[in-house]
Amino acid sequence: MNNYIQIYNNVIDDNYCDELIKKFERNPKQQEHIEQGPMSFSQLNLNLNSYDKSYWQDDVSKLSNVFLHYINQYKQDCDITPQMWPVERTDILEQIRIKKYLNNDKDEFGPHVDAISSESALRFLVFFIYLDDNERGETAFPQLGVASPCKKGNLLMFPPLWPWMHAGAKPVGKSKYIVGSYLHYNKDSKRFTV
Repeated sequence: MNNYIQIYNNVIDDNYCDELIKKFERNPKQQEHIEQGPMSFSQLNLNLNSYDKSYWQDDVSKLSNVFLHYINQYKQDCDITPQMWPVERTDILEQIRIKKYLNNDKDEFGPHVDAISSESALRFLVFFIYLDDNERGETAFPQLGVASPCKKGNLLMFPPLWPWMHAGAKPVGKSKYIVGSYLHYNKDSKRFTV
């Protein structure tokens, strides 16, 4: 099971990570704070930014290309055969979101899975990139005894299903930022198409 958790180093450079954080911080009105059950963080949906659709357009395109490129690498690294992968289109991405976890001893995302309802069941693969280093802030898979450190520019990919329950630890010393999306099964889903 652990082999389906893959980490790719430096998929985007440090300057681009810094630029995404700055753009996020320049748009506080576009952020929403989520606090429910085991999760507390702020997020901004790059695809639905109502302030100026073109503001994030290049970033959506660039990040989508990174995610789609690493899907092929993931398939190779996990030795995925055609019988294991959907036969439908596999380039449908969910809306891309930047999430910020404050260093406030509160913000974190407790143990959860990402495909837990009929709507989220469209999710086939998780991917997100850490936008800054953090002493903690790792993504842990407690049942598997595995953790991905919060390392700037690194991409984490894994299935969103119950065997890969995971948690985003509280950051230490400074805020934690990630940008991510999901690959979808549904070839007819227009609202999530990049």
